[in-house]
Amino acid sequence: MPFQISALIERFHLSASNAGWFGFFEIVSLSVAMILATPLLGHLSHNARAMIGAFLIVIGHVLVYLGPGWLPWIWACAIMGGAGYGLIFAAFISSVSSDGNPDRIYSLACGGGLVVVVAAIMAVPWTTSAFGPLGPFLTIAALTILLAPFMRALGRDNPVEAVAAAQSRTALAAGTLPLLAMWISYSIGSSMVWSFADQTGLAIHVPQNVIVMLSSAGIVMGFLANMFGAVIAGRVSRVLSLVVGILGTALSCLLTALSWSEVTYCAGVLMYWIFVMIAYAYLLGAAAILDRSGRVGTLGGGCDRIAYAVGAPIGGMVLDHGSHLMLGVIGFLFGATLLPICMPAIARALRRSQTPGKISQRAMDSHPDCRAVLNHHPYG
Repeated sequence: MPFQISALIERFHLSASNAGWFGFFEIVSLSVAMILATPLLGHLSHNARAMIGAFLIVIGHVLVYLGPGWLPWIWACAIMGGAGYGLIFAAFISSVSSDGNPDRIYSLACGGGLVVVVAAIMAVPWTTSAFGPLGPFLTIAALTILLAPFMRALGRDNPVEAVAAAQSRTALAAGTLPLLAMWISYSIGSSMVWSFADQTGLAIHVPQNVIVMLSSAGIVMGFLANMFGAVIAGRVSRVLSLVVGILGTALSCLLTALSWSEVTYCAGVLMYWIFVMIAYAYLLGAAAILDRSGRVGTLGGGCDRIAYAVGAPIGGMVLDHGSHLMLGVIGFLFGATLLPICMPAIARALRRSQTPGKISQRAMDSHPDCRAVLNHHPYG
């Protein structure tokens, strides 16, 4: 996102606020597409949904490169590309939700996502030199084309559970609302602090080159954290991993905002990368256990993006009228306060969802075609 916004400012001489709306529209459309993917496209295979998403990303970003600097045009392209991201995320989350060990797959995928991010960042200088200021948009389009064949692994068959979920009018599983509430609050709190982490470092006179270096070091630590999360998946309690990830993220935000030296600042930033990557993978894993069709996972992922987008302006207001100390405390409270309130209900719901027999009976009571679904269900 920073590369895209900078490219728009340089090429079309947009104001920071007008260019920033590009990010807003892209994130909002991503979130909406994730939330609506199952009810609207549940009859399509995961692979088909992902390929549609890849097509939208490529077209949206190429049109930005070829098109005028007219704001409605740029924002429409942002909506198209964001919807493409959302469809790919929704297809992936729905596909993995039926896996026997979703925490491991999500952890590996989050680590792989960081590798792709690094590849994109490394390619940006080359595409900018070759194609001009809007080169970052072609970088994303090219990477999407290169990675599209791997989406075949999501499966070509119609997802039976997704079809049932799309056709069903039953309520979401017990524990969904506490999970979503905790997830949204956690995302707002982490976004409040992380969006201004660079400003925090500069305020305590951390050298700019150290702040830049921490970005690369943080990505490496996040990748290693995801690999660790994949190793412990199925061996360590999911609830314990979730609690450690969320509480660790909240504490890292507090440490980052309250840093009094270069050492504490670096420790806070690296802690953030470690715990946020673990938390996100296990939040998706918990959603998968609550609902094997992927509805809860895609809903949670969409709400997470919206909450993260909302957290930045909230953090800005706190910083404008308060201090980094206040920002850290409020960010911590958003991140951790709902943990002791919501986690007991989530833990009970996870235990019920993993108990053989209860899933089948609840499913048979809620959907007329559920016997066919359960025949394909790993826990049916």
